[in-house]
Amino acid sequence: MFLINISIINFGAGNIKHDNSHKNTDWNAIWKEAVLKMPHKDASKSWDKIAPKFHQWMKKDDYPSELVSKIKIEGGDTVLDIGCGNGTITIPLAKKARSVTALDISTKMLDILRENAAAEGLSHIKIVNKAIEDVEVTAIGPHDVVVASRSLNGIADIKPELEKINKIALKRVYVTLWGAGNREFENEIAELLGREAYQHPDYTIFLNILKEMRIIAHVEPLKSNTRNYYSDLEEALDRIQWRVGELNEEEKFMVKEYLSKVLTKNPDGTFSFLRNSSKWILIWWENL
Repeated sequence: MFLINISIINFGAGNIKHDNSHKNTDWNAIWKEAVLKMPHKDASKSWDKIAPKFHQWMKKDDYPSELVSKIKIEGGDTVLDIGCGNGTITIPLAKKARSVTALDISTKMLDILRENAAAEGLSHIKIVNKAIEDVEVTAIGPHDVVVASRSLNGIADIKPELEKINKIALKRVYVTLWGAGNREFENEIAELLGREAYQHPDYTIFLNILKEMRIIAHVEPLKSNTRNYYSDLEEALDRIQWRVGELNEEEKFMVKEYLSKVLTKNPDGTFSFLRNSSKWILIWWENL
């Protein structure tokens, strides 16, 4: 883990150094431009559609346990989980905290969260079906800890939301963002299909925005080795479409042919793909 406390940060993978030449740079605008170049999709409908399969995928992903192990929660704490999804982070946090507010735009994801919470006997999770952009600080109220796990990458106008989050958090904020080279596999698919490849905004742009807000952040890569399992090529294709957007029939055929070559076929007939690193970056800070 390392602590960011510098004049300004040059964005680019692993390139962090003193530099006073960008004092007038509009980092929020740079972030926004990058987000708006990404393939557009209706976020709530997209997550609703993928919710049941996403729930199964997360059972095979070691990212949630890796992140939760980094989050400091005390028994009397209240937590806001932004973009909580089906509760892979919410549930373990609720087992440690006094209460958790679970915020998400997908009704189907929240339905799964309700089922999971009930199965665990957890009754102190408050569910809010909204995006963070639609939440007022006075309405949501203060929380000791705010967690935004993989949920801020797609917000174009990010700085106002960071200011909001920082007002809500009494103690600490934890955010995970994509690291460098975060869409390597998706870019291979884009090249295969003759589509333009895009990257999520570099996390160092985010750090520059925090710097403007006079926030000193801790930065740490999350080590996560995940093998994705698919019952068949159709399920693998579904996940690809969720990442890169809808495909026509010809594109589906091309992608399935590609997947049949890069995925490992297991003895039980399932397919798997090992990601040596999920390239997630944990950024967190304290409000003292």
